[in-house]
Amino acid sequence: MPLGEVLQEPGLEEARQALSKAIDSHAWVAMYANCMVEYEGRSASRATPGDRLIIVKPDGSVIIHGPRGFRPDNWQPDTSSITVSVEDGLLVLKAVRRRPREVLIARCGKIHVVATLVNPEEGGFWMYLNEHEIRDLIAEDPGIVEEGLRIVEVEKKVAPGFIDLYAVDREGNLVVIEIKRVKAGEEAAKQLARYVGHLRRQGRRVRGILVAPDATEAAIYRLEREGLEYRRIDLHALYERLKARARRSSGILRFLPD
Repeated sequence: MPLGEVLQEPGLEEARQALSKAIDSHAWVAMYANCMVEYEGRSASRATPGDRLIIVKPDGSVIIHGPRGFRPDNWQPDTSSITVSVEDGLLVLKAVRRRPREVLIARCGKIHVVATLVNPEEGGFWMYLNEHEIRDLIAEDPGIVEEGLRIVEVEKKVAPGFIDLYAVDREGNLVVIEIKRVKAGEEAAKQLARYVGHLRRQGRRVRGILVAPDATEAAIYRLEREGLEYRRIDLHALYERLKARARRSSGILRFLPD
């Protein structure tokens, strides 16, 4: 099936081929099917056969919705591998996450619709603030991250790229701050490690802090392994600071909604 098309009521093998090709191509997949779902990991669950919407995103995230409510019945972030097979007259989609170890399996007997979309256009999404606004608020008040920090440079250029905030702590250590406005993944931790590693190789005492509203377990694991730190920020609180600053400068909020 060419990516970007829709299959209605495909056979199991036809659906398997379409899904495998789409997942291997990091396409966006939506499958409406009658299936039962099993999960085992930090807890365990089992859903009896019923119609469900299964979504596989280009980054490997898997989400399974039932016909009611807005919350998914099952979800699997940061999936390590996804396989699709036909076993005992059922189409079996298995999503495995290595750390922490989790397995999500959907066994589908009847496939109603399979739809795929290759290279979906990813529009921007800002919740309260963008990264530059967060960076500037922290630069004005480094205590948001840690008391005693002094910002030395904003967007400091180094060989691996640009450091969001380059600071010094009260003990005289250099501090590299990497900012994310959404949930930070492992790649953000790796990026911070590259900056810190570059400076440490120059013989400097350097700390690295990842600043974000949330972080994946893979990101936290990577930070701990690299001897780096994480600070959670409250985007709503920062947004209120931005609104207060706008009030002080203009007297009214012309462009910031309540």
